[in-house]
Amino acid sequence: MFEQRWGFHFPPCHMLNISGFRVLFDCPLDLSALTIFAPIPTRTIGDEESSDFAVHESVDIETGVRKRQKIEKPLDANCLIYALPWYKTVNNLHLWNVSFIDVVLISSPMGMLGLPYLTRNKDFSAKIYVTEAAARLGQLMMEDLVSMHMEYRQFYGPEESSVPQWMKSEEFELLPSALRKMVLGKDGAELGGWMPLYSAAHLKDCMTKVQRLRYAEETCYNGTLVIKAISSGLEIGACNWMINSPKRNIAYVSGSIFDSGHAMDFDYHALQGSDMILYSDFSTLLATEDNEQSTSSDDNNNWEELTNP
Repeated sequence: MFEQRWGFHFPPCHMLNISGFRVLFDCPLDLSALTIFAPIPTRTIGDEESSDFAVHESVDIETGVRKRQKIEKPLDANCLIYALPWYKTVNNLHLWNVSFIDVVLISSPMGMLGLPYLTRNKDFSAKIYVTEAAARLGQLMMEDLVSMHMEYRQFYGPEESSVPQWMKSEEFELLPSALRKMVLGKDGAELGGWMPLYSAAHLKDCMTKVQRLRYAEETCYNGTLVIKAISSGLEIGACNWMINSPKRNIAYVSGSIFDSGHAMDFDYHALQGSDMILYSDFSTLLATEDNEQSTSSDDNNNWEELTNP
């Protein structure tokens, strides 16, 4: 497991060895991390001073970092990073040996936003499987990201060839502690997950390498693994994966919802009979229990039916 992160905006990423094949589940971006960057200013930065924010600052547009002169106070918009955004991926994604990956299975549109980082590598040769709807929605989201990034580039200028100024140690220490925590993560080891965004050409090339599947459509990899996507109920195009191998039948359960608001509900019946069920993310199930107590008994019955065939 590369990222122990629960949530819709940054789904978990796992690598499994199944019958000698390395299977990667999802390659997301953490879109929530973009909140550390300020929107493109509509007026000159520093025209106004906040009356309830006692940190006097001088703005360095080149570094994008607010240099603080007094004790840190609660955050406001002036504390954000004014610079060309970088994007938070699975930690140390740039260090992966992608030639070792045989199969990539995408469980949702959010789970494919980091995929161009893999496919642009000349050593990447894995087969990528995703549902038709997730592929289309994921492509639209990535196109929006590229378009948004181009607007930032028009404002801030070309990207730096190396590490941005705000990420360098002397400038990074000047950031408010809350922003530093978002950059580094809870364990302080996620700085290696930040990367500049891929290009429109990388995105276009990525989509040519994706094999689209319908729900319940079976495909065979290398004459050994039989792979099938089944609805998870989380969002349009989201799925769980059934993988039949010579040794065992494996079900990979991503974020799933029994009582879905979409046309395709969680197809939990398809999971029955599996030799192994791997749960990657309980967050959506916990959220459902918190927000919809009236349906919790029905959900419990469904889980009992699934786990006690």
